[in-house]
Amino acid sequence: MPSLDDLRREAPGRLVQLGAGLTHVVDEGGANGKTVLLVHGATVPHWEFDRLAPQLRRTGWRVVRFDFFGHGLSDRPAVRYDFDLFLEQALGVLDTLRTAHPVTVLGHSFGAAIAAAMAAERPGSIERLVLVAPLLDFMARALLPRVFSLPGIGRPLMRRIGVPALERRRRRRYAAIGAEQLTERFVAEARTSGYAEALSSMFANRTLGDQRERYRRLQPGEREILVVAGALDRIVPLRDVAEVRSLLPPHDYLEIAQAEHNVLLTHPERVAAALVAGKAVPPMRSESLMRQAP
Repeated sequence: MPSLDDLRREAPGRLVQLGAGLTHVVDEGGANGKTVLLVHGATVPHWEFDRLAPQLRRTGWRVVRFDFFGHGLSDRPAVRYDFDLFLEQALGVLDTLRTAHPVTVLGHSFGAAIAAAMAAERPGSIERLVLVAPLLDFMARALLPRVFSLPGIGRPLMRRIGVPALERRRRRRYAAIGAEQLTERFVAEARTSGYAEALSSMFANRTLGDQRERYRRLQPGEREILVVAGALDRIVPLRDVAEVRSLLPPHDYLEIAQAEHNVLLTHPERVAAALVAGKAVPPMRSESLMRQAP
């Protein structure tokens, strides 16, 4: 398998020194002064936005995305992969943008919890939040993450069982949506040294555990908030989304029928339209967009 350095040589973007190591950042477009920072989930790096980013760039938006430590083309330092590590990294990326106006931050799954925490930390820097399939508490629902967090055996189990299982899942899902090329990309990065260790550390530190306080800290009136959910999502099911929404200030809600957890790959045009147009975006027959109070 190629090394991390090999993968970096073939990829677009730049490397930025932030805290624990080098962060891979892709910064594209930007003619109209609007900027969106995309924050990925727990297992798939910045290229989970490969179909969303072009939709946004066509409207003149500057689109910035990056890889969390331990993921994609960012460094895999020997540190605790806890929530604070990723939050500080995301805030560091935000600080590098040097925009004249507040930005929009879109977070997917675990990235939605990070996005919410970013907004609480930097209320003046973020004018809009888009929370896609917002993670509630993955540790509460799944047995394997608790096994992978066990001292002494969690890391080898992640390498031998966890990562291969993720590869099989990605192969099935990407084949189903005509994105088979993403499987090869995922496998190359997941088998690079440090990825399995990062995931097992995330489980050991309960990084994917209870996120309720991240959403509860958001204050009414500080910014627009849009929540996007896939009606068929089994990773963050609608019951979890409903609980997240109950913790939020008044917000917009877009529920996409027939969409699963990879909604950003299967329905990028709908997410982009809602992000760009805000409350004015019209609902489709199979979707709903409504203003909701908590």
